[in-house]
Amino acid sequence: MSEWSVVKIWWDHAREILKFRLVDEDGQKFRCGITQQAINSHFGTAYPEEAAEESFWNNEGEIVAIANSLFQQDAADADDLYLITSDTLK
Repeated sequence: MSEWSVVKIWWDHAREILKFRLVDEDGQKFRCGITQQAINSHFGTAYPEEAAEESFWNNEGEIVAIANSLFQQDAADADDLYLITSDTLK
């Protein structure tokens, strides 16, 4: 398994998704996201985006591992985004 690092996060406000870019030690990159609903329900976060971002960083290792699992399964959506949802976390 590659070691992935988060190099950027940003909000897709219309879809309520916190998107992030992962890069490995070889420079391979992929785009991921986690819905605000998934952050709130799985990590017990308050609704404001700032709280979700803080929870993202506090749980970065787990979130990256889940995104890596989606990447390994080639489970990108139609927008080529590896998206973590509440269903993914069940």
